[in-house]
Amino acid sequence: MLKLYLDNCCYSRPFDDLKQEKINLEASAIENILKKHIDKKLKIYKSMAIDFEISKIKYENKRRQVEDLYDAMDLLEIEYSEEIKNRFIQLKKYNIKDMDALHLAFAESEKVDYFITTDKLLINASKRADLKIKVINPIEFIMEVI
Repeated sequence: MLKLYLDNCCYSRPFDDLKQEKINLEASAIENILKKHIDKKLKIYKSMAIDFEISKIKYENKRRQVEDLYDAMDLLEIEYSEEIKNRFIQLKKYNIKDMDALHLAFAESEKVDYFITTDKLLINASKRADLKIKVINPIEFIMEVI
């Protein structure tokens, strides 16, 4: 069964401005991915890094919507470890932002198959890093994998 880690932006995407075509397509792809987790056709993992980022969403209404979605998903927890800390430090050497490096370290520690993100800068940065997982946009994941 495929194992996924969704970046924080994925949980927020369904609550963004869906009038923009790309955002609407990404939101649909993410909803499809979440449904497959609910149907037990793939596994999605979470971490304290996602919990933290969701808690920092600026707009209260959006934060509550994202929290409700996130909490309803019954995601599998990845526990923080020394291995994650060490990998985080290594990934920062590739000029990957701190929170992105932390997310990637969590995902790698669980040996997920795909790290899903809507962040184009992170996708590009991940190509420079020596990653053990594939970083991909949700639309591309649906087209290539599902």
